[in-house]
Amino acid sequence: MRACSIYDSDMILRILKSVNRAFPFLVLFGYIGAFLLAFICIFSFPLGALVLVIGSVLSLAFVVFLGETLSGIEGILTRRALKKNRCPACRMGPIQKNTDFHQCLACGARFQFDGAQILQDEQELQPTPLGTKLISAD
Repeated sequence: MRACSIYDSDMILRILKSVNRAFPFLVLFGYIGAFLLAFICIFSFPLGALVLVIGSVLSLAFVVFLGETLSGIEGILTRRALKKNRCPACRMGPIQKNTDFHQCLACGARFQFDGAQILQDEQELQPTPLGTKLISAD
């Protein structure tokens, strides 16, 4: 058995990011498909429509749990990359550690301490204060 290398964890992180970005849309289209199927079943097989509606409502807890689990794993891998002084967005470094967030000096991406990336719109709303103290990048 071989240990997971840096490149393997980067690949897993990229896959998780893309899955987390597409997951809400997949769930939305799945529920829309279930609604359309239930609507068709109303006229042909009413019991099937009832089963689909109940199944969709009960599956909501599983979908939320799966979404939170995927985001948690992404946060863990992002924090691990930041701890190793590598940017999860561009896979380069160095990372500047401010008192409020981590910022990649290569691409300018900002990350909160829990691993969530601060979007560009949020960066414009919250500019970096001039008196922000830096933590060493060691």
